[in-house]
Amino acid sequence: MSAYCSHIYLSKLETNGKKLDTTNTINELYKTLHSKGIVATRKEFYEDWLNRSECYFRYLKFKNKSPSADALAICSSKLKHYSSLLEQHNYKYLANEFHIYSQRFDELISTNGKLKWLNFVENKSD
Repeated sequence: MSAYCSHIYLSKLETNGKKLDTTNTINELYKTLHSKGIVATRKEFYEDWLNRSECYFRYLKFKNKSPSADALAICSSKLKHYSSLLEQHNYKYLANEFHIYSQRFDELISTNGKLKWLNFVENKSD
């Protein structure tokens, strides 16, 4: 895939509704959970929902990196689990919110993975 095609692909990701951005998605989820009283602090959120320390996120911010696919997958799995439980107990609105967030995390994992292998293929053919 050429650099031009990669750029077009990335541009489409940014224009399909809301920009697909890991940091924004994580921050939005934190705000949602915090506003509902599910988490009290970012530290609690990072540890309980992403299985990572606050230090890990400070390091990512300092190095301008994204969280690992593992951290995103853990969060997505937890969101799906609680979405199912909430649905069973008739908390449909919150269950749907959790489901939507889990889909966003899954999409980020898939997109980031695809970009990595496309970049690898592109660099390999140079």
